[in-house]
Amino acid sequence: MPTEKTWNENILRLTTEIREKNPELLTFLNEMPETLPDKEKPSLHLKALEAYYDSLVALQQGYEDKHANNVVIPSPIPDPFAEPVPEVLDAYPNIMLDVNDMRLSYNDVGTASIPIVFLHGFPFDKSMWQAQLTCLKNTQRAIAYDIRGFGKSTGEKTHLSIPLFATDLIAFMDELKIKKAILCGLSMGGFIALNAIKRFPERFEALILCDTQCIADTPEVKKNRLTAIQQINRDGAATFNEKFVKSIFHPDSLTDKTALVEGLRQVIFANTKDIITAGLTALAERSETCSTLAAIRVPTLLICGRADKVTPLSESEFMHAHIEGAHLKIIENAGHVSNLEQPAAFNAHIMEFLAPIDTNKYVEPNSEPLCPKVEV
Repeated sequence: MPTEKTWNENILRLTTEIREKNPELLTFLNEMPETLPDKEKPSLHLKALEAYYDSLVALQQGYEDKHANNVVIPSPIPDPFAEPVPEVLDAYPNIMLDVNDMRLSYNDVGTASIPIVFLHGFPFDKSMWQAQLTCLKNTQRAIAYDIRGFGKSTGEKTHLSIPLFATDLIAFMDELKIKKAILCGLSMGGFIALNAIKRFPERFEALILCDTQCIADTPEVKKNRLTAIQQINRDGAATFNEKFVKSIFHPDSLTDKTALVEGLRQVIFANTKDIITAGLTALAERSETCSTLAAIRVPTLLICGRADKVTPLSESEFMHAHIEGAHLKIIENAGHVSNLEQPAAFNAHIMEFLAPIDTNKYVEPNSEPLCPKVEV
């Protein structure tokens, strides 16, 4: 097993190589972990050094892969595990597909016979999953797409609803000839995942529900949404958007991760006023799925930021108690967008969950995973 000296030598060697070959990446190097040994827990110290080394490998390999494939990358080149900034959001080629009377935009990386499909929340787009695609692409097939009306997908003039989004998902899988998938949905994406597995259980191998809930809107919440729609129609979406941005992050992220906050703010503000109100209407009109949790028979992972104020941890705990065999992972120092605020911990939970699931029945994995190995 590598010693502390070995890890430090490897880190120094790779940092020097990056400095000489790709100095433009230096801006995005992670901060060096604590180098003083932890005498009480030496294994954790070695894991921290290993995680840092892995993140350096991922940064360099990801950069070289993108250039080898002649993909146009905006400058500067981002660290795939750093805070998302606007440049990160187009890290993978955008693919368009005709699905269910709309043009659907998606990213598709890696190979496996059973892909993991990521469903973004409201009012985000597929770019929120870039760190997960980067993490999984060497051992899994990972797909993220823009839900109808959001991001680069069309169909914004239809009456949006959670059942329609779930129907779009199945049509999308059919177009790509995906018989079974693992679903990972955050917030509204979780609503869609629960609706889809209720209606089409045979199409899914496993389920990951992130910062979401199974309840329908209470009368008070529905009233607040309708009031927000009226205000947006009257005054525009800027005030709503700004308030929403502040509600989804952990307080520390708002002050310490300004690039992350600004990147997601730009995604939110890119939506039209009409799509914001249409999305709010879809959320207000959704039906509960709590009564169907006991029928879920696939491996299920629940992930929630401890400080999530939008869909509180208590909602994930409820689902955990009512889905047989489900696993619940709580992410510290994270709010409603736990995959963005703490991507290393989030990715580690997903990799642990996927480990016993044979997603590569017919396809050999490319190489070692790019996920940092962290203690969670």
